[in-house]
Amino acid sequence: MKIIINNQYSNIKEWVEKLPQTFDNIGEIVYQARNTLKKMQLPNGEEVVVKKYAIPIFINKIAYQFFRKCKARRAYENAEKLLSLGIPTPKPVFYITIKKYGLFHQGYFGCINNPTKNIMREFVDRVNGGEDILKQFAAFTKMVHDKKILHIDYSPGNIIYEKGEDGVVRFSLLDLNRMRFGKELTRKERLYNFRRMFRCKESLAILVGEYARLCDWNEEEAIKEAIEYSNLFWAKTDKRNEYKRRRNERRKR
Repeated sequence: MKIIINNQYSNIKEWVEKLPQTFDNIGEIVYQARNTLKKMQLPNGEEVVVKKYAIPIFINKIAYQFFRKCKARRAYENAEKLLSLGIPTPKPVFYITIKKYGLFHQGYFGCINNPTKNIMREFVDRVNGGEDILKQFAAFTKMVHDKKILHIDYSPGNIIYEKGEDGVVRFSLLDLNRMRFGKELTRKERLYNFRRMFRCKESLAILVGEYARLCDWNEEEAIKEAIEYSNLFWAKTDKRNEYKRRRNERRKR
């Protein structure tokens, strides 16, 4: 078992070492599907969110052991990278990797819990009175892109926010497994990055229109292009979900 702990939390080593054995019996489930997220309390009283990644298929066990970083390590290192570049994300605390029979088996990642309940999902199907938030989100996204950062899973469930009394909205990125750093983004890559953000065309138009204005692009052309990418994404998503629904119905018969 390999354990990497943030230097600020070196005193929790014993707690982290026991986590693979204690995970199922402690904490509060936040989300459970393929992976499991739990809120837990560290020995120092701080609250963390711990993600237990599903055991990968055999070919990925080989890949994570010899050819590429596992998800837990990428989440930890990408969080450190984002913070060093001035992009808010919950502070990474530790990650764990476990080997079995000489191959990667499973990973865990822990970060400080951000208690905000505001999440960009609220604009998926309607603007919901959030024009100002959407426009500030456009400025935040442009800042991320201008720093040569591409969050490949850029979706509303992976962005939380807090609006201060001064009206300034502060955004924070989640789910950092798949990111790219250090390469200038093209216009197409920037607009394509919005494809999975909102089903609501009005929400998307406000977001992309403001982004285009900040980039000094033609707003109508940018909105049209972004909506085309979005339509393709949601059509594929709906088709895939319909296939899964029918498959599950057949299995129940």
